[in-house]
Amino acid sequence: MGLTWLALMVLVGATLPAVVRGLLPPLPRRNTGISPQAVVVVGAGRRRQNGQVSLTTRGLRRLQLAASLANEHGLPLLVSGGMNQAPQSDGEPTEAALMAEQVRRRWPALEVIEEGQSRNTWQNALNSAELLAARGVDEIILVSDRTHLPRALLCFQSQGVLAQAAWQKRLPKHAWRPSAGALSMVPEIWYEWLALVWYHLRYL
Repeated sequence: MGLTWLALMVLVGATLPAVVRGLLPPLPRRNTGISPQAVVVVGAGRRRQNGQVSLTTRGLRRLQLAASLANEHGLPLLVSGGMNQAPQSDGEPTEAALMAEQVRRRWPALEVIEEGQSRNTWQNALNSAELLAARGVDEIILVSDRTHLPRALLCFQSQGVLAQAAWQKRLPKHAWRPSAGALSMVPEIWYEWLALVWYHLRYL
């Protein structure tokens, strides 16, 4: 009975935005005085359905925010993402190509830079930094999910790129009201904590 109550308390706690917010990996110390010269968005993977490849819901959410910021500030947008799945046919688009297509359809005047070789966050930072350096850019707005941004920021900063973080808020305002959205973030949070440990051992 005691274990049942404990499990119930943990489950209820995982639905409370205030509790989930406390579990988030902390963002690195904020860089002040940055004057962004570009917006960078890292992909969230591709999905394959009915023989078609498309962006995931998380990826579309990131892309919408990034494109809006680039359009608002008059900055170029760098979209970064390769193939998280092996291609099933020749000419299958990378994630960056899918993102660029979406942006050009809605914001045709926006300058879009494609980085389509990356397969993980470290490569997102490494390959994007090369493209940015070729344009003399070393200060950016970096867009991803709040759960993923601590790892992404560390990777970009390790490449000498100063970044401001931007993300769409997913946790409800009512901190102590149970939320399915808060519960859905818990697996992402634990994954990111493990990924941070792995990245510190391998890359950072």
